[in-house]
Amino acid sequence: MLGQREEQKRRTRARILAAARKLFDDPGYDLTTIRMIAAEAGVAVGSVFTTFESKEDVLIAITGELFDRVASDLAGTFDAVGGTAREKAKIFFAEAFIALSERLPLMMVHLSLAWRWSHAVEADRKAARLTRVFKIMTDALADGVRSGELPGDTDIPLLTDVLADIFIRNFRRAWFRELDPATLAALSARQIDLVFDGACARRPG
Repeated sequence: MLGQREEQKRRTRARILAAARKLFDDPGYDLTTIRMIAAEAGVAVGSVFTTFESKEDVLIAITGELFDRVASDLAGTFDAVGGTAREKAKIFFAEAFIALSERLPLMMVHLSLAWRWSHAVEADRKAARLTRVFKIMTDALADGVRSGELPGDTDIPLLTDVLADIFIRNFRRAWFRELDPATLAALSARQIDLVFDGACARRPG
């Protein structure tokens, strides 16, 4: 059972995150200040800085929770369906885009800020959570190798990275081309076919 101090910290964190989610939607991340988050949450500014290092740290916590939810939902979806690794990759892209497109503006901020993160932030926060999301894909690819769908010498980590790079790049396409989830799913299906066709191509002897 949590002690009184730990429970208070948990409640304060939850209030700050709820306030930040609201303000990051309107008026938006750039126009939101720590002072505004504190006022919306009904806590002191110092309480925000005691809980989070910065506004960016708050954003990472929010998007991290979103990644965790997507990973959990996708794991449940994969447990309920069969199919090939290629089919699972298409389901992964389609379902993840549906979930994350609800917070597309926030995702774009997240991706833009990632360019200036330290190596420690990349390794400890963002990368760790994205790794959990894409472990589902890694497991599906491993199943594809075991079933003979993919060659036995398939470089699964590399293939996962290629799919992850396409997935992340598609957020930019969705934003600037104003693509809805269905259109993006159709595009990603073609991308996945191209990648899998290449991975399955006969290699020279």
